[in-house]
Amino acid sequence: MTNTTRARLSGAGLLAAALLLAGCTGGGRADPAHRSPVPLPSPTSSKQDISEANLAYLWPLTVDHGTIECLPSDNAVFVAPDGTTYALNDRAEKAGHPPITPIRAKGSGGGYISLGALLSTTLNLCGKG
Repeated sequence: MTNTTRARLSGAGLLAAALLLAGCTGGGRADPAHRSPVPLPSPTSSKQDISEANLAYLWPLTVDHGTIECLPSDNAVFVAPDGTTYALNDRAEKAGHPPITPIRAKGSGGGYISLGALLSTTLNLCGKG
C-alpha cells in the first residue's frame, strides 16, 4: 500500500467518524450547558439514569435528563422526567413505544441531533439485567 493510499484511507476514516459524531444532519448543540462529558458509572443493570452532562455536545434531547433502559429483545428506550417512555430504536417502536421525535433537539445546523451516542449507551445496558 502506498503512502497516498494510506493517507486517503485515513482521511476517509476521519471524515466518516466526523459525520457519525455530527449525526449527518444538524450537528451537535451550539452551546450545551456542559461542555465536557461527565462519565457514567459502569452499568450494573439494564437501566441507568443519564443527563445532558454525560453526553455534552452530543445530548440529542430537549429534556436535560432521564433514564435509559434496554428492555428484552434489545428494545432501547428513554424514560423522560415526566414518566413517558420513548423508543430509541426501531425494535422499541415496533413493540409499541412512541417515537422520541417530540423531545428530540435540533443541532446548530438545523437538523435533529443524532441519537447515536444515546442509543449506543443504552444498548450497552443489554445483558446487564
